[in-house]
Amino acid sequence: GGMGAVYRAWDTRLNIPLALKEMTPQPGLAPDMLAQFRRQFQQEAATLARLNHPHLVRVTDFFEEGGNTYLVMDFVEGENLADRIERLGALPEKDVLTWAEHLLSALTYCHDQGIIHRDVKPQNVIIRPGGAAVLVDFGLVKLWDPHDPRTKTAMRGMGTPEYAPPEQYEAEMGHTDARSDVYGVGATLYHALAGQAPPTATLRMASPERFTPVRSLNPRVSQQTETAILRAMELARSQRWQSTREMAQALGGKVFAPARPPATPPRDKTKVLAGSMPAGARLVVPARRRVPAWVWVVGIVAVLSLVLCVALVWGGRELIIRGQAAMTTTAQAQSTAIVRARATSTAQATQSTATAQAAQATSAAEAAQATDDARAAQATAAAQASRATVEAAQDIVATQSAQATATAEASMGEPPPAASLWSVTLYDDFSSNVNNWPTGDSTDALANLNQSITDGKYRWDIDAIGGVVWWSYPHMTALSDFYLTVEAHQISGARDSQYGVIFRRTDSGNYALFEIEEDSQHFRFTIRHDDKWDTVTDWTSTSAIRPGEVNRLGIVAEGSHFTFYVNDQFVGEADDDRLNSGKMGVAVELDAGDTAIFEFDNFEVRAP
Repeated sequence: GGMGAVYRAWDTRLNIPLALKEMTPQPGLAPDMLAQFRRQFQQEAATLARLNHPHLVRVTDFFEEGGNTYLVMDFVEGENLADRIERLGALPEKDVLTWAEHLLSALTYCHDQGIIHRDVKPQNVIIRPGGAAVLVDFGLVKLWDPHDPRTKTAMRGMGTPEYAPPEQYEAEMGHTDARSDVYGVGATLYHALAGQAPPTATLRMASPERFTPVRSLNPRVSQQTETAILRAMELARSQRWQSTREMAQALGGKVFAPARPPATPPRDKTKVLAGSMPAGARLVVPARRRVPAWVWVVGIVAVLSLVLCVALVWGGRELIIRGQAAMTTTAQAQSTAIVRARATSTAQATQSTATAQAAQATSAAEAAQATDDARAAQATAAAQASRATVEAAQDIVATQSAQATATAEASMGEPPPAASLWSVTLYDDFSSNVNNWPTGDSTDALANLNQSITDGKYRWDIDAIGGVVWWSYPHMTALSDFYLTVEAHQISGARDSQYGVIFRRTDSGNYALFEIEEDSQHFRFTIRHDDKWDTVTDWTSTSAIRPGEVNRLGIVAEGSHFTFYVNDQFVGEADDDRLNSGKMGVAVELDAGDTAIFEFDNFEVRAP
């Protein structure tokens, strides 16, 4: 390539193949630009070496030799996606959607680390023999500060034109962000499904008619998939999916990385959490039940058929509807049904509004109620569109049933609206200590702790003498059902320390604990009951956790069911009926000899 070469190498010590990338800057660079380039590459290499995701090529080392810089990477066996398309033509949608889920999961992980790939294309996607997709070649990687869109990096090429968004043609290369990778994924999926590369962004701007939608080239592709790809490839960034999470949900995928297998038995880290979980005693977390898609379709067809039969008796003008529906989720995972329709009457506009309202099924716990709401809204829409013909009704049924199903699936990432509207029973921004949180120095055989309310934060400075879990809670009454949120951050100290929230606590032998390990991006749900310790959900990986930043933890407790959120993203759920009610607060967990500083803020509790 233009920036160097990649060699297949052999590690003579470990006796394994490796990929060795030699980075050679383009000729003619000014000395200051060359120096910036080398500094940037070293910083990027150190950053990439920290990445660990099953769908990313792993960087294990970098070094300089003879004036050139080298990256040492895992050798990924397989076939690149470009070669597979060349060999087979348009690929099956099912396979492409599986690879899309892998790529979007990897890119979400990168974006959460402040890293943009900027060269997503079929040539940089390796399909392993087992069918997993791996994203490789970070040659155009950019370190990105989402709080400063003007972040600059050394110019290192524009990427491949068919897959590069318009903003990547900027000479300054200072305006790309996560949405640039969204475009690259969309163009890559387009190529895989259509069997041919899309036109370049510049050609699309000059001759829009040269761009052919996917389904015109491959009618077997579903409408939902085409709609998601077309939005990803919008020329204006503001019109694209605003994150890879949004795009994954629109395609029906999930971006959560697989759970980390436990390397050791559960750790005993506190004098009150004695004992370990017996082998085989882990609770099975049942999947949340969802309303089957056929229920939506049957209900919609029944209501519309009845109303439209009356419409045919009355007579009326023929109105042909051609709509496209798409489902999107915002960065806070809020769903909105998008209906793009060519309508010629006020009745159609009213119908679209009612449809969007009907699509607010936002949790599986409310699925039955959502079904009734959707049917009622569909009946209203049908009554208002009673002059439509039978042909129009068939289009409406197909569009709205797909829309409702997509909404019910994607809304799993949102906190339930019912919980969000519960009354606030306690809120603390720590501007003062009105809720009587413990402060001052505390010392026992396992830890030295100083707690203070300073600068609007609840600050903990803890020195663990032995393995310990330490918690504190405000003056409050015990609750059963609640919606708890708190912002937390580890300021310094051992990076494998954990923090989180304690809830339904009645005494030192009965409580629940939801905690995260910030750097490794893992969470866990454990319960202490009758002085026995049990891990309900063992350490599980999620890219929703932001290392080095403030993380907002959330729990919805409804009877024996618990739903967990990190930064307003759904990460897991569990059922356990051993704890009925209790108090709640914040907690930290450290190993013996660890020291750390934590801060908590905006502690809020809502209850029905």
